[in-house]
Amino acid sequence: MSLKRHQQRERSKCLNNGACITDRSSIIEAFEQNETNEVQESYDYVGNFLGPFGRWQLRTILLIYLCKIPSSWFMSCVIFTAPTPEHSEVFCKPPDPSKKWIKIAYTSKRDELDQEVTIDFCNIYEDAKEHVVRFLNDSQSTNKIDDIDLFETPEQNSILVPCKTFEHKKIYHSIITQYDLYCSRDILVAVTQFFHLFGVLCGGIIATNMLKIIEPRRVMLIGMITQIFCGNITGHAHTFELHMIFRCLSAICCGLMYTAGGLIFSDITSGKQRIVTACLFEQFWSIGIMLLPAVASYWSSWSYLYMAISFPTIILIFLYPWIPNSPRWLLQKGRVLDAKNILLEAARVNGKNDFSPNNLEKQLQIQAMALRHAPKEPSYFEMWRGQYKNLTAVHLSWSVYIVIYYGFLLNIRNFGRQYLEENTIVAGICEIIGTFIGLWFILNTEQKWLYTSIFNIIASFISLSAHLIPPDVTGLHRVILLMATSMISKIAISSTLSILITCTTEIVSPEKRRLCGYTSTIWARIWLLTSPFVGATAIFGKLVPQTFLSFLNILGASVTALIDTPRSVEKKHKQDKYLEKVPYPELWLAIHKQ
Repeated sequence: MSLKRHQQRERSKCLNNGACITDRSSIIEAFEQNETNEVQESYDYVGNFLGPFGRWQLRTILLIYLCKIPSSWFMSCVIFTAPTPEHSEVFCKPPDPSKKWIKIAYTSKRDELDQEVTIDFCNIYEDAKEHVVRFLNDSQSTNKIDDIDLFETPEQNSILVPCKTFEHKKIYHSIITQYDLYCSRDILVAVTQFFHLFGVLCGGIIATNMLKIIEPRRVMLIGMITQIFCGNITGHAHTFELHMIFRCLSAICCGLMYTAGGLIFSDITSGKQRIVTACLFEQFWSIGIMLLPAVASYWSSWSYLYMAISFPTIILIFLYPWIPNSPRWLLQKGRVLDAKNILLEAARVNGKNDFSPNNLEKQLQIQAMALRHAPKEPSYFEMWRGQYKNLTAVHLSWSVYIVIYYGFLLNIRNFGRQYLEENTIVAGICEIIGTFIGLWFILNTEQKWLYTSIFNIIASFISLSAHLIPPDVTGLHRVILLMATSMISKIAISSTLSILITCTTEIVSPEKRRLCGYTSTIWARIWLLTSPFVGATAIFGKLVPQTFLSFLNILGASVTALIDTPRSVEKKHKQDKYLEKVPYPELWLAIHKQ
């Protein structure tokens, strides 16, 4: 029983809830004859009505893209809320307010890489308190307080002990100064980032389950309102434990916004335009990273910064009326009239008038019945059937590239605080360049996985060349060279990640793609939880994180090259210059035969 026969037999009037009696009975009969797949594959009225792209889709997509900006702010704000303190800004709390305490109580250490002498403010001499009192009394009696050496070693004992309490100059109020995250507690900076990423993981899972019963548009609104509330509390938490909890909740709220938004824009686009919009979704993440330094530069406290990145979401709430629902989600729930109103609005904005409203409703009723009686989604194990090599490779690739993507971004904290704003902007620009390179690979090449792998291997060796920077190169010149070696890999990694985001589901058949996209995302976000701790390895040397990430990139590129998927966009064959039945003169044919 074909779809045309269904359309020819629809004669009865439709009910107000959006279902025709005759259509319903005939479609159910077709489903009982196991023709559901045929109906779904050959009939997508929503996609045919909307077309691949238009002004209405453009407006909707841009509004949804804006949700990525506050999400990127919450993810990357640790760069500015927890900047690495300089050695002159923090010291062990002295028993005497004298400026000579630092010179007497501390030991010095020399960085083997740049030969810079710094003070170890994490440890002090065990008898420093007794020594400083005796030393100051002796110096005052001889009037030689200003003639002492840079570092004074106590005469009685040279045993070093960890400092218990710290004092800091109030140059910038950060979570490090708020919660004393110095020395052995520095790892807690990575822990707070871990809780944010755990919230991202939970947000995707919660949003997916909410979308089963709550419309996508409302899920977005819930995420917006709760994100403003949780974001402000995060910046005013009095205890570190409370700060971590609300940082996790803020990430969950962000996950609700862009997960539901992604469902909407993927539902209203098709073909090549859907590939482009999915790939460019990450561009607004990079734009948010570029804007973050400008936002952070206006505030001298991490609490105010959290308020500054939370309240702009209010703008999205004002723009909320122009964000539509997912038409297919509404049809799946039987809300045909709501879906019809969305398509009528789209037709008005796009200037489409070659349709009949009555026929529109009838066609939507047919598709609604098809969606509601669709076959059950394949299981997770069925998804792997026949695609073990590709799915294994793509899962390994996700686990590597999601870690090094954020690892390279957070690693700019280790290049010093003096040029932190500039380095963050450069990182955002490099991500945008990498995304466009990945999009070009998707649209114009057949071996996109191989080409991006080669790009990453070359970039990794450039990143490892940071070890060749001479020790006498210091200051701004050293930062420029470190950023140059690091950001080449950032571009290459962004290109691969854009391909993974856009083309992972191409591995499996259409009925398995939703499950493949969901499981691969969850898998990637589980591995993402490890990325903050890669930057913490800088305690063993400034280049240790970059070195580890570069070797990991080489491993990931080797695995990515094994993925084999068809071309994302079919190449248009050039038409012959001449028609097949053009009458050639006999003389031309004779010359050709010769």
